[in-house]
Amino acid sequence: MMITLEKFITTFLLSLLFVLFLSCNRAVIDMQSQINISALPEVAPAPKDNPITKEKIELGKKLFFDPILSANNKISCATCHSPKKGFADGLDRSNGFSNGLKTKRNAPTILNAVFNGIDLAGNLDPGNSPQFYDNRALSLEQQCIGPLLNPEEMKGTELSKENYIEFLEQEVTQIKAYRTLFYRAFSDSTATIDRITKAIATYERTLITPNSPFDRYMRGDLNAMTEKQIKGMRAFITTGCNNCHSGPMFSDYKLYVLGVEDHPGLQNYDKGDGRYAFRTPTLRNLSYTAPYMHNGSESSIEKVMSFYQRKRSKHPEVSKKDLAPEFRDLKLNPFDRSKTKEIIAFLEALNDPNFDQSIPVSVPSGLSIN
Repeated sequence: MMITLEKFITTFLLSLLFVLFLSCNRAVIDMQSQINISALPEVAPAPKDNPITKEKIELGKKLFFDPILSANNKISCATCHSPKKGFADGLDRSNGFSNGLKTKRNAPTILNAVFNGIDLAGNLDPGNSPQFYDNRALSLEQQCIGPLLNPEEMKGTELSKENYIEFLEQEVTQIKAYRTLFYRAFSDSTATIDRITKAIATYERTLITPNSPFDRYMRGDLNAMTEKQIKGMRAFITTGCNNCHSGPMFSDYKLYVLGVEDHPGLQNYDKGDGRYAFRTPTLRNLSYTAPYMHNGSESSIEKVMSFYQRKRSKHPEVSKKDLAPEFRDLKLNPFDRSKTKEIIAFLEALNDPNFDQSIPVSVPSGLSIN
């Protein structure tokens, strides 16, 4: 009789715990369906013509850190996307090809760039994954080739794009260590521009951060976020921030006119898509990727919040009527400091430091890693 009672009590307690667990998770799932933000997937997808392999990751990482890809052998992908800076560079505008030259925009982080285009349900087409501040590339492979062929970034101005591709392929192929790595990754030792970008894109697909406190909270760990961060999430939603900063990436990938002030160092205005519209950036890992906005014009999250609270254009070519309705309709009050602090606390819950920050000891070209 005692054994039966013990079994009954044990079964009852386990059943109770199971019901409580389901209730908690159901609450999270119900909330998730209402607030149009959600956790990142824990696995990154890849296109059918570029599956992820360890050999390709190894090659891609070497290429990512190797200045051999630039015409002056001084600039690598990591120059503007450093692991120590959250795979950005910490500058308002990135350093360009020659001394003193600056690019016109801030370097966006490539952390989680593989997830650009993902919707609330987790659907993602790797061939329709908008990249850059103006969505001009639609895959990681296209994103990788952009800086390589940009005269202000890695190509320089001496060679045409066609001639530089030929030059680059020959330069990489003549290095014995690279021929070995390409053969392992592609069963062919020749370094083509297609294989170079596919390898780099494969490495970038490993740079994901799906285990922030927010992600864990949305998966059912109700202790993952603090009370202040949970309040901040509610404020983030009620003020309308999630109208644009939505989905797992906290971006709808659309272009909006916000009237961000132009960088004083530019000779000509950066018009974005032609209308002064720029893509909604991700809000993930903001602690590592300052400064903010497409030109690094805001140095802190607090200043970004102030910009959104005031809801006024700071650009001489953008009038109030030109501003995106989603921007004008934000319910942010510059005098409600407590709500601002709560939202900032929530944004901190989107940080995940567990990404690969390792740097190769050396690269096959023998050049210095910068």
